[in-house]
Amino acid sequence: MATLTESEAQHDEQVVTRWRELESGKLARVIGIVNEQALSIKQRHHHRVNAVINSSGMTIYAKIEALWEAVDELGAVAKPHAACRKGCSHCCHTSVLMPEQEAALIGRRIGVKPRTVTGLTRRGDVAAGYGNPCPFLKGDACSIYSSRPLACRQQFNMDSDALLCELIGGPSKVPYLNLMDYQTALAMVTTSQRDCIGRDPSSGRPVPLTVTTAPAVGDIRQFFPKGRP
Repeated sequence: MATLTESEAQHDEQVVTRWRELESGKLARVIGIVNEQALSIKQRHHHRVNAVINSSGMTIYAKIEALWEAVDELGAVAKPHAACRKGCSHCCHTSVLMPEQEAALIGRRIGVKPRTVTGLTRRGDVAAGYGNPCPFLKGDACSIYSSRPLACRQQFNMDSDALLCELIGGPSKVPYLNLMDYQTALAMVTTSQRDCIGRDPSSGRPVPLTVTTAPAVGDIRQFFPKGRP
């Protein structure tokens, strides 16, 4: 195990102290305020997002953009209570995962064709650190902000400052607002299904089957290693 420097150890002590403060009721109060203000929006989104998922008339790009808009609407409620500000870019040095269709949409909007990614990349597969920035990070700000992926749009640190986001010392948890329902919706709209005929393994008779195909998932650095020239 690597030995922490004095400054890293001090930072870790600050993190422990901060979490004591948050868990004493501070975080619950902030989340409660946001949830109360967002209640009517979430109720409306319940019907809207289900309609998007099940729509046969929307393209997959239109579905993804509809999910972006839904998260942005909630983000407008969360933003005044969050630590996130322009110029704060700690999270831009961590993994940013997205399905291949979302990468294709971003590429279409910014005029850069994404590289082909296969398989499933996980958060732990991407090194987090200030030496590994998002390729679209320019001057501590996102250069494709209006076209950023859902993973970025939904990330709100509900603390008073960025202490818990700092990539110093040991790993620390961050009190992110829970918007994982929208990530689940994204997974649903980017997963394809097709009906086909298979064989019953015992009788050999033809039987109807539904084949589900999950998309390739990669980090933004894999899809766009050079950012936008």
